[in-house]
Amino acid sequence: MSEKGDLRRHSRAKAGSIVELVWKDRHGNEKFTKARALDISESGMRVEVPEQISEGSYVTFRAGELALRGRGSVKSCRGKGIRYVVGLEFSGGMKWKPKPTKSKPAESSSEEAEAQATF
Repeated sequence: MSEKGDLRRHSRAKAGSIVELVWKDRHGNEKFTKARALDISESGMRVEVPEQISEGSYVTFRAGELALRGRGSVKSCRGKGIRYVVGLEFSGGMKWKPKPTKSKPAESSSEEAEAQATF
């Protein structure tokens, strides 16, 4: 735990990707919206949405940039100005892992470049 009172099981990574969400409201009507991912961890993510989603609701989501698609349950929904911040916990044992970053090859020194150019 990094901060007092922080009960998170996994560290979070910043995200700014678009996430498509589908869920049923309390009347059973299917709802759809595009959200912005705020951060993501192995077991869930926080998204910003334009309307309230009831805690306990199940949401189907797709985030192409994060290579993520699945279902999650709404653990929290708090107002933030005219929008809402929703905490989703992934369902069914789903886990997210960040894509490995590609490392750049070491830059050649000018001497190595000159030696390579002469051959």
